[in-house]
Amino acid sequence: MLLGCRRFVTRAVGQSFPHVTSLLRGKRLLRLRHGCPRAKPLLSAEGDLHTTPLDRPPPTDMPLAYLQGEILDMEKYRTEEAVWSRNTVREAWNAINHTLHDTTPGVDATKKKEIIEKDLVGLALCTSYAEVKHLLSLLTPSLRSHIVSQPSYKQTEVEEFFLHLGQDIEVRGADWVIQVPPPSVTDLRYTLERVGRFGDDGRGCIGHTPHRVAVWRGRLGEPLGLTIRVGRYVPNVARALVPLARRGSVLILSKAGMGKTTILRDLAASLSRDPAKPRVMVVDTSNEIGGDSPMPLPFLGRCRRIQVPRREEQQEVMKQILQNHSPEYVIVDEVSTTAEAEVTWSISQRGVHLVATCHGESLAGLLQNQSLNLLVGGTAHAFLSNEERRLRNKIKKTILERPHSSPFKFVVELHSRKFAHLYVDVNQAVDCLLDQGDARRSARIGKTIAIDEPLPDEVMGLVIAQEKEGSYAREPSHESWSEGNDDDSCALAGREGWRPNNRPERQRGTRSYGCRKRSNDDLLDELNNFN
Repeated sequence: MLLGCRRFVTRAVGQSFPHVTSLLRGKRLLRLRHGCPRAKPLLSAEGDLHTTPLDRPPPTDMPLAYLQGEILDMEKYRTEEAVWSRNTVREAWNAINHTLHDTTPGVDATKKKEIIEKDLVGLALCTSYAEVKHLLSLLTPSLRSHIVSQPSYKQTEVEEFFLHLGQDIEVRGADWVIQVPPPSVTDLRYTLERVGRFGDDGRGCIGHTPHRVAVWRGRLGEPLGLTIRVGRYVPNVARALVPLARRGSVLILSKAGMGKTTILRDLAASLSRDPAKPRVMVVDTSNEIGGDSPMPLPFLGRCRRIQVPRREEQQEVMKQILQNHSPEYVIVDEVSTTAEAEVTWSISQRGVHLVATCHGESLAGLLQNQSLNLLVGGTAHAFLSNEERRLRNKIKKTILERPHSSPFKFVVELHSRKFAHLYVDVNQAVDCLLDQGDARRSARIGKTIAIDEPLPDEVMGLVIAQEKEGSYAREPSHESWSEGNDDDSCALAGREGWRPNNRPERQRGTRSYGCRKRSNDDLLDELNNFN
């Protein structure tokens, strides 16, 4: 009725309707009360950028001497004076990268190790402090001072900022949460003007930093809030995974917020420091690894970073890297679609080592994801004959089997920021799960490790043993189980029809994908067992 009051209300000559004016005034007040006009200034703040991210000086231009004074116990990290005597953070990174990438025979390996353990950590702390300070400058001065004055706030631990109209601002750290009063339209507009534009996926970046910004929009497309994720380079956080990445492809699996991207940053930097100087390519879809700027962040060193124009084009960019740049390592953050999983599988078949992440809580859960289970070999239905059903103690005629070899040699399930379960034989782990076994309890298939510590000798020995046995290259689903009296829980529980001190019986006509050709002795054994 309010919208049509101008059209349908008429008056006779000489007669006035004062209530029409009051209705129009009420309509205007109603619109103001619901905040509809707020959309225009917020949309203009997003579109008319007075200060684009690249116009602001990067954090790496901050004076190094000032940052050293802001970090507690900085002296314990300083061993290389050639690094700490530089004027800015970027100059210090150039100096430390030159030292670490120097392959001259006279360079002391022990000295390099000390630089990685101390100077690299200290410089990363200074850089992180500068980047968070850069982030805080995107907030209004009043809001910024309100947040940093909270007793629980720790700049070295902050992980997330949440701002939304009408809701309390939340600032999260490792084990603390701060709440302050809601932002005003002016507060949100101030930040939007300094963040920049957002992609079709609702993501944006803060220039020259690894911080990610996601926008909350209203029904009309107007921005109503922001979620800012703080990104950091943390040296040696993936220490246990570096030797695995050198031996084969690695898939990192966890739910959101567990530090997958942080691990990728360290893996990329560590692999680029290899004396052989391999070609390490980083597919930086959201610019969270190398930062939102033409030049990658300096900690990446020799890494070659390629940016992705749109999230939907990630698989095409991955193909271009393979065709045009001859990579030895490809690092991809967040494989999330079937097309990306297929490209990942294709790349792995060409001798390239992949390091990728995807969302999921466990390997078993990933198998249930029809869009992504190709990352671990996939699943397919197979039909069993009556004889096969009897030998396998199966009730149904159809079972699930793995049709392909996994493109990843190792799968890492992140349980926390520090601990993960490592599967050293993904094919056996998948076969075990499809046979209703518990792959986590199998000591032959994987171990729980601390990812920020050197890989234990026991686990490395298990990796080497698997490589010698060739179990990763062996494709039949049930031919890779061990012989003899094995107390492995997965082999016993997952393998139906298991016979102690004997090999599992082979089934005539078992459906297998990509299996090796069996020898005459194998065929003779099968014939004898069939009788």
